[in-house]
Amino acid sequence: MTVALFLILTIAGALAATAAAAFQAPPSIFGGGLALAFIGLAGAAGATASAMRAPDDLTEPRTARGPTSPPPLPDDGRVTRPAFGGMWLAAIGAFALLGLVPLISLARKPGRASRTGWGAGVRLVDENNAPIPHDRLVAGAIETVFPQGATDLPEAPAVLIRGDDGGYRAFSKVCTHAGCPVALYRHASHQLICPCHQSIFDVQDGARNISGPAPRPLPGLPLDVDAEGYLVARGDFDAPVGPDDWDRVS
Repeated sequence: MTVALFLILTIAGALAATAAAAFQAPPSIFGGGLALAFIGLAGAAGATASAMRAPDDLTEPRTARGPTSPPPLPDDGRVTRPAFGGMWLAAIGAFALLGLVPLISLARKPGRASRTGWGAGVRLVDENNAPIPHDRLVAGAIETVFPQGATDLPEAPAVLIRGDDGGYRAFSKVCTHAGCPVALYRHASHQLICPCHQSIFDVQDGARNISGPAPRPLPGLPLDVDAEGYLVARGDFDAPVGPDDWDRVS
């Protein structure tokens, strides 16, 4: 039964990895399925080799005997030979499906689905999911905000800044160079600064990149105030969040 269990693990892992690639699951799921497939295949091969090895104390008597036939191969417990062979074929076939993964990737149209959680009417909240009232910040203050109910999305964080005129501006906190958090604000010059590679963005000019390696401005988040006096978004970011890559649609 040991070999059969390893073969089942191989089939499950290979099918899981193929499904993860087809449905764009996180890389960790694809990698886990692939690891299980390899572990199962290696374990099945090792268990088969161990079962077929003759014991060290095997001796052949020298007494005269008639024609003999070789002993049968191990039947691996309760698994019959036809079923055992079928499981090997199924495991190899499932493993071969992984060859479709490159074709799945090539067939996928360019364009990365971005989940920010922002949309028209979504309230701005702090890290504790508490809504942000319109009078929360003083002029020149900055705070990291999230869409209500979606504080865990990696592309959701935004920086909220209150200008000297009392108005608010909000921009993606994810730097367009390497994805670092843009966490520094210089009020005197109205500049957001990425601490990783010193990219500088002009808040009064739509977070335009004025220095450093960032290739484009920080995406802006349109704001409004709802009937209860809380800050809300009027839609999603006005540009893709984060660094550019080969499959991003601008």
